[in-house]
Amino acid sequence: MVGMDRRSFGKGMLGLGFGALVAGSAVGCTSATGAAGSGAAGTAGSKTLSLALDMAYGSFDPAKQQSAFSLVLPWQACFDTLLRYEPDGTVSPNAAESYTFNDDKTELTLVIRSGMRFTDGTAVDAAAVKASLEHMKNGGGSDAGRLADVTVTVKDASTVVLTTPKPKGLLPTFLCLAPGIISSPKSHTAKNRDTTPVGSGPYKLDAAATTTGSTYTFVRNEDYWNKAAYAYDKIVMRQMTDITARVNALKSGQINAAPISSQTTTEVQSSGLTLLKNEVNWAGLFLGDPEGKVIPALKHVEVRRAINMVFDRQAILKALFQGQGKVTNQIFHNGSPAYLAGMVDHYAYDVAKAKKLMKKAGYADGFSFELPVIPGLEFATPLITQQLGLLGIKAKQAKIAANQVLPALFSGKYPIFFTFMESRTPLWDLVQTVAPEAVWNVTHTADPRLQPLLDKAQVLDGAAAAENAQAANEFLVEQAWFCPWVLPTNFYATDKTTSARPYLGSVVPYLRSFKPAA
Repeated sequence: MVGMDRRSFGKGMLGLGFGALVAGSAVGCTSATGAAGSGAAGTAGSKTLSLALDMAYGSFDPAKQQSAFSLVLPWQACFDTLLRYEPDGTVSPNAAESYTFNDDKTELTLVIRSGMRFTDGTAVDAAAVKASLEHMKNGGGSDAGRLADVTVTVKDASTVVLTTPKPKGLLPTFLCLAPGIISSPKSHTAKNRDTTPVGSGPYKLDAAATTTGSTYTFVRNEDYWNKAAYAYDKIVMRQMTDITARVNALKSGQINAAPISSQTTTEVQSSGLTLLKNEVNWAGLFLGDPEGKVIPALKHVEVRRAINMVFDRQAILKALFQGQGKVTNQIFHNGSPAYLAGMVDHYAYDVAKAKKLMKKAGYADGFSFELPVIPGLEFATPLITQQLGLLGIKAKQAKIAANQVLPALFSGKYPIFFTFMESRTPLWDLVQTVAPEAVWNVTHTADPRLQPLLDKAQVLDGAAAAENAQAANEFLVEQAWFCPWVLPTNFYATDKTTSARPYLGSVVPYLRSFKPAA
């Protein structure tokens, strides 16, 4: 592979319903949106926690909330979810005090806790839950697809039943994330729903101490049913899109915790800060058109395999990620039951062999396609165009506006793109990325050889589920549905007064996990 310079690069902003993108940011100049702001961070004694958001937060409309990145933190403050996602990826009761799946996982029954109220004083009951789920389903947000086939029925004042036409084993997990948000039905049509959240969560937005696009302040909701689970009386979230601002604010005590990058880990640790590590994403090329609907060449498995062989994963790990992480060729993280350690070198770097495969497929001279250049992820574009160029594949750059990234990718117009995609459980990874209705199956490819494995994944548990997931993984690798490069290490930092826990599949600790350090 031709040598690569160690480049600076920014943080991507695909708030996925989907998967997750996250790239480390190199130290750069502080921008207006990344200013550290004034005032010291709260301490354990003052019961105030100050956090940095590394992405711009757009709206408090419940339907527009996302399930990834630091964008989960503002809505976790003011909205409760029906179920709770634990650090290890398991699901627990939450606003729903119990939940029960039928045997074929097409019917989920939830019993809502009694006595809960939204901050406007209205009751949290089954009717409000139904309205909340339908607002997410029909509200046009990036997570709406996760409820697209769900029908909600009110059984009685405290019970709702969610039904689906086919097994949906991941539904409880979805209800821990943005699709599971409950909010006052009155707020769904309110003109101020973008700026005024009306939830039943652990905190309330302090509008007087909030500046949209800069600083968000939350104060404790004294009526919250589980106050003891949240250690702080006040949460301040500062929007800091610039890595320099975040690191400097951490070092000076202006904030307690923030996402950082692999390039800044040495500086952070030498300053006496605490580093949390989490390998939660794969980074590489998305080949989202194995049927060749948009890019005919991708119909040929030889072409997809050739693309996998033209990237030197070890060199990429060293040059782009400072060696922080592991090489991979799989969409499942290396602790997943689906992971196949024996296949990690299945596509060794071999340009000559890749060219032979291209010739066999009838594409000795390559082909052309449009490569979307995603704001914050431009750092990989020179590498992609250079390496694919060795096969005669011409990547024509198409710049995508930051606010159009998700619509552009979900449209299927650009099935080859560079991404960071989150990995949680095997079922999550398959349902979010591979299934024909998956949000990241952008061309809605359905393969009859794979479908039986996807159907089984919805209902199997334990060893049988792991064996099935491995079979699906082997198929995806053999058929080169994707071109993962590495499992990069994600970094998050806290000061010495603050502790937090990493969560499987999340680049930030969830709000509930923040505590004063012992």
